[in-house]
Amino acid sequence: MEAMEVHLMGQARRRKAVIKELAARRVESVWNCLGVLRPEMPLPDRKMLAEKVLDLCFDRLVPPPKITISPAQVQEIVWRTSQCANRYCSMLLFSQEMADTLNEFFWPEE
Repeated sequence: MEAMEVHLMGQARRRKAVIKELAARRVESVWNCLGVLRPEMPLPDRKMLAEKVLDLCFDRLVPPPKITISPAQVQEIVWRTSQCANRYCSMLLFSQEMADTLNEFFWPEE
């Protein structure tokens, strides 16, 4: 083997060792942090949360799902907090339009 190849292999090994050390530090830091922040959390749940936090260190994140408000949810929110002054009143509620308006306000199309 030539000296240059040996030198390059040595650099690659050192680089892998540094990456491995940094990964171990991340894992240890996250685990210690979760132990302080959520000491009551069961071990399997804490492990799952640690994996999610560690995923933040890499580009393998899955975008969060877009949560929208349904017309039935709008209707429930409005009906729970309103009433008619007239006992014979039949409230007219455009829940689909209200849901669309709320969703557009909180999550505008990009």
